[in-house]
Amino acid sequence: MPLHLVLTVNPGGSLFITTINKSNLSYALGIVVAEQLLRIVPSGTHDWEKFISPVELERLLESNGFSVQSVRGMLYNPASGAWSWTNSTAINYALHAVKVRDAEESASHPEGQTREQACQQKGTLLMLCKCIPD
Repeated sequence: MPLHLVLTVNPGGSLFITTINKSNLSYALGIVVAEQLLRIVPSGTHDWEKFISPVELERLLESNGFSVQSVRGMLYNPASGAWSWTNSTAINYALHAVKVRDAEESASHPEGQTREQACQQKGTLLMLCKCIPD
């Protein structure tokens, strides 16, 4: 996810994210089964380093001025090609967050640094952008 999407959401605005959980099950199904065994998707499609758990994503968003409203699991059925909602976030999930304050109100940063530089130094927003592909 590009950094500007997080930074330009106005207070009161919504952010919707769908991504892959960083779990043993998502690794087994997303990389081993889908890429290596069944070859449903090309090898290298999924990058384990970009997977992120709902807890970690919530922490990153909340530390940057967002309030997480809901997290729901999603399940893909390769036989039908259909997605469905599920209570389990063990593989894929969707998250809805509302921006309640600007990032600079959430974390102080040294004088002369931009918000992006401060976040990069703390590993917050830029880590979020690294974890979620464009």
